[in-house]
Amino acid sequence: MLSDPEVDARTAVLVLCGAFFLPHTIAKLRRIDRASVFFEKAGFRPAPAFVVLAAAMELIAAFGLISGLYPRTAAIAGTIVLAGAAFGVGRVHKPMWRWQHPGVEYMIFWSAIMLTAAFLA
Repeated sequence: MLSDPEVDARTAVLVLCGAFFLPHTIAKLRRIDRASVFFEKAGFRPAPAFVVLAAAMELIAAFGLISGLYPRTAAIAGTIVLAGAAFGVGRVHKPMWRWQHPGVEYMIFWSAIMLTAAFLA
């Protein structure tokens, strides 16, 4: 059983992981046409539909992680989005690890932290 400080730390991590989805979601929805260009290059077709699907999955992840309702389901939804993003980045750019190139490091780390916190018993 977790003690109170561990529960508070776990909750903080889940809320932060959820909150980090919101800027990405807002950017996608504000510029669906621009996001669609990347999705098209990554091979997600029809690109506008995949942009909306990714944004919806991000909202589900954000809501669940921030509110604490079904955090495991939310973490899985978020990880699916991040896996798709990692795949897309690897497809558009050559596969690299470090996020600055751009690579998949950030997406894998975010997923690992989110899943660990959500499934922590």
